[in-house]
Amino acid sequence: MKINCRTEELSNGVQTIQSALSQRTTLPILLNFLLETENSKLKLISTDLQMGVKHYVKAEVEKEGSITIPAKKFSDILHTLPEGQDVLIAIDPDGKVQVKCGRSRFLIIGTPKSEYPVLPEFNKNDAFMMPTDILCDMVKKTIFAASTDETRYVLNGVFWAAAGGTLDMVATDGRRLAAIKQKMPSINKDFKVIVPTKILQELLKLIGHEKEDSSILVGLTENQIGFQTQTTTMISRLVEGSFPNYEQVIPSKNDIRVTFNTKDLLLITRQAALACPDRGGSVKFILKKGALHVAAQSQTLQFEDEIPADYKGDDFTIAFNPEYVVDGLKAVGTEKVILSLTNPINPAQLEPEGREDYKYIIMPMRA
Repeated sequence: MKINCRTEELSNGVQTIQSALSQRTTLPILLNFLLETENSKLKLISTDLQMGVKHYVKAEVEKEGSITIPAKKFSDILHTLPEGQDVLIAIDPDGKVQVKCGRSRFLIIGTPKSEYPVLPEFNKNDAFMMPTDILCDMVKKTIFAASTDETRYVLNGVFWAAAGGTLDMVATDGRRLAAIKQKMPSINKDFKVIVPTKILQELLKLIGHEKEDSSILVGLTENQIGFQTQTTTMISRLVEGSFPNYEQVIPSKNDIRVTFNTKDLLLITRQAALACPDRGGSVKFILKKGALHVAAQSQTLQFEDEIPADYKGDDFTIAFNPEYVVDGLKAVGTEKVILSLTNPINPAQLEPEGREDYKYIIMPMRA
């Protein structure tokens, strides 16, 4: 193999596929990535056996070929090379990879393609297009609520449910829940799947890098999901298991509904969080006529303040983990937010004013 390409394009390509490299593995080959020519382009592939990424880089291909290369070493080399320069990559018959840029010369020991796992093909049957801005918004408004506890593996992802041309995304860790729905006429079949948070996190990065793509192709099979742009394909296994019945957690009626300025409520909650004990601390939210009083204290710090509230009822006290409130307010995305309550022990609900498609549910704590 002998190819020539620009340093920045190769570096961006390697950065794109690094997300699927295995961090903890007993298979040394998974620390490598596959470098291969295909149709006068350079193809980069990485996988950790759960998720895989394929990315194409523009290149002048003088001689076809393939090799796997240690990703960390190769990435470190690329970071030392100046942008806007040509980099020449050639493979010796004995599998040594020569990297040349200007006067710099590197020689890396590669491994044959035959030893590298095969990446599953992207399934285009029943695949559907999604606008990247809508996909990005739906993922950002839910993914933060997914569980990071590996023992609750069915919660380690975002639940996708499509029915009648509407797509729901839901995530929960058992203490809070985020749910959003959007009309999606491009989806022509109903499905229910749990998409791992890892591929969704990497998808958000990919969308940020490939801004020229205004839509993305989504493909599903019984046990995997794939995302495809003009230059990159990401494929992951789905989370196995049944997602809990989340609809029963969403309050069907709310006795109290109060509208706040989102930035004001976010600021006062962040301030109160500073006065919480490091672990498991709660912030008191006390609704009074015309105001929301917020208070918190730890052994070393005490805080209290209030913001205006269009509330006319009796005093009402409820306590929350402030981090959960902050996460929800950051996700709302509107100038005003509606806080809905029933009683101090039932779930509370945050929703953006003027939008009925997004709901964020928080379990209260002991006041």
